[in-house]
Amino acid sequence: MKMTRRLSTAWLSLSAAILGLLADSARAENPWVVFEGGRGPGQGKHIVFLSGDEEYRSEEALPMLARILATHHGFKCTVLFAIDPKTGTIDPNNVTNIPGLEALRSADMMVTANRFRELPDDQMKYIDEFVNSGKPILGLRTATHAFNYTRNKQSPYAKYSFQSKEWPGGYG
Repeated sequence: MKMTRRLSTAWLSLSAAILGLLADSARAENPWVVFEGGRGPGQGKHIVFLSGDEEYRSEEALPMLARILATHHGFKCTVLFAIDPKTGTIDPNNVTNIPGLEALRSADMMVTANRFRELPDDQMKYIDEFVNSGKPILGLRTATHAFNYTRNKQSPYAKYSFQSKEWPGGYG
């Protein structure tokens, strides 16, 4: 009985250590997903997907859509996520961090499924550049209220708030 208990404890400790190592090794250098396109009508075109909502699971749905578009239609697809900067994990409740937005500089299209984000200026500038480029944007579900600047109302990007007076009706 005593030996079994020691083995169980040892096994649990070993399992916890292995899981910890796997979690660390699973954390990518870049916290986004890229599906390289193949052959198809989208070959040579790049779509960037912005996930970030705590209600509709865009962090689950957008990678699936991106993979279909890459695999069956040839588009290169980059999926960006709301990331907790402390843990490096996907956290749809984190409204202030979507790393990798510089991918929009090479994008031919942006697909957004965001809700009430308030990104720092150094991230938001890429979205603003893309919006002003005139390239196509597809907004899903909560894109009518993708941004809500309440912490930093002095940001040059506060106009993206869904209740902005600068843009009647807001960005969406």
